[in-house]
Amino acid sequence: MLDLDKVFAQALEAERYLANVYSYTPPLGDGNHGFESSFISIADEADFGASFMYANHMHNIGNWGPSTTVFNFWTYLYQGIRSASVFIARIDECADMSATLRTQRKAEARALRAYYYSLLLRQYGPVVILPETPFEINTPPAELQLPRTPFDACVDYLVAEFDQAMADLPDRITDQGQLGRIDQLAVQAMKARMLLYAASPLFNGNTDYAAFTNPDNTPLINTVYDREKWKAAADAAKVIIDRMPAGLYRKTDESGSIDPLRSYRDVFLDRWNQEIIWGRQPKENLLNWHWWQHCAPRQAGGESVYGATQQQVDAFFMANGERPVIGYNSDGSPIINPRAGYSEQGFAEENTAYWNEGVSNMYVEREPRFYATISFNGASWVNKGSDNNQSYRFEFWMGGADLVGENYSKTGYAIRKFIHPSTIWNPNWANVNVEQMQDIFFRLGEVYLNYAEALNEYDFNANQSEILRYVNLVRERAGIPGYGNQSGQVAEPASQEAMREAIRAERRVELVFEDFRIWDCRRWKIAEQTDNGPFYGINIRGGNQLSDPELYKRIAFENRVFQRRHYLWPIPQTEVERNRQCVQNPFW
Repeated sequence: MLDLDKVFAQALEAERYLANVYSYTPPLGDGNHGFESSFISIADEADFGASFMYANHMHNIGNWGPSTTVFNFWTYLYQGIRSASVFIARIDECADMSATLRTQRKAEARALRAYYYSLLLRQYGPVVILPETPFEINTPPAELQLPRTPFDACVDYLVAEFDQAMADLPDRITDQGQLGRIDQLAVQAMKARMLLYAASPLFNGNTDYAAFTNPDNTPLINTVYDREKWKAAADAAKVIIDRMPAGLYRKTDESGSIDPLRSYRDVFLDRWNQEIIWGRQPKENLLNWHWWQHCAPRQAGGESVYGATQQQVDAFFMANGERPVIGYNSDGSPIINPRAGYSEQGFAEENTAYWNEGVSNMYVEREPRFYATISFNGASWVNKGSDNNQSYRFEFWMGGADLVGENYSKTGYAIRKFIHPSTIWNPNWANVNVEQMQDIFFRLGEVYLNYAEALNEYDFNANQSEILRYVNLVRERAGIPGYGNQSGQVAEPASQEAMREAIRAERRVELVFEDFRIWDCRRWKIAEQTDNGPFYGINIRGGNQLSDPELYKRIAFENRVFQRRHYLWPIPQTEVERNRQCVQNPFW
């Protein structure tokens, strides 16, 4: 075992130590360091249909709290923060590494530390900002009693940390052997997202937290709304946009037109494409095949255990750019948009590039992102199997091939996003293109929507054309009409409230299953409506064949619990007992 003196005496060991600091970055979809507890399955977009009582089930039924924490990132991310601080404090001892490289590596660790703090901010609110120099192992307990730093002060500190890190980082990492390291653009994306969250209703003028104070009565969240926070978020996002003039990733067909399905699907599959701001090779290829196995049909060796909710299926637009469902009645039945051309009656009479003959009309004439993301009854799997001959079509119904045993999709849908078309069971979910996969932490599509949202909240009237420009760029790549007043376009949102609804609807589709929805609903303070009450799928145990109308009736598969206290996670009870200056979050 090497002690720290020996670690920071050798460049190789110091690099390994920094690699460990990087390793605390949570992978996409990993709610508790395992897909069985993914964040997506505690948002209103998905369910994890395993029979076991995983953390997501505990969360969804409200069976959690300070003593029974789920998704506990408080302990985990503070470990990463300490490791980063140790590296920052000691890397200059490494005479075996050039001064230039030491400066860059220190900036990487500084950015990672700030990023980990920002992840804590979105989940727990105000955090304890630790001293620059890590505590010694024998520090007296009395010196470890530290209060939480007010939220706005946390944000100011992290903005300064991000800016300091950027000053010592390269603009962009282009060396193929170094891709995945932090550069200026990645840090700017971290900063911009944090500023967007800080400007949002949960943290900007939230009077619910008026009594949320430290033991000395210092307020921890400012209850006075500050419109300028949206301006700061918009400005930070625009820096990224201006530095990525190539725009969104696109693939074209033989005529040179955008191929929307391949463009959207492959932004997650084509390694280090032009839209990616920061990503990394997954910690283990095991995570990839776990995801594939949990999404593939049982006929192809999978489990189809990740199911999209009916609410999420309803959120996808129609091919004409209209939303099919614009609300729900008290019994859960949909309020259908008369302009959408959407029907839940009847079945498709022909095969197309997007759907098969015989599927419910619920899934016909939807937008291309729907077909790149959702597996539904009668839909073909992404490939034909190892013999390139067998065609798998999903069968979520009583007696169907994919409703078997205890672990299956309870919603009647599965997820196909992030799955490569060459994924096959052979028999260990090998993928010939697995080396091309990466976790994507920041991409330009998100930044466009962040920018549009911040501009809208800051000043809709002054920024309407700029807002529409970036929302419409996302819709153009998706293959659906933009908002506007020209023939074939969707009616332009005419107010700040209407534009807000349009932007949120776009985020829900474009960023689905990328770990955004859970935080969006919380920061917008709408989770008490979106994440509480009955969650719907189709009637998988009522129908018995693809053409059975009974199968497509909406039915609640779960009743979820979301209360006001759930907007912020509770700090683990053991932590507040050790640190008496660290007050618990409100309402816990």
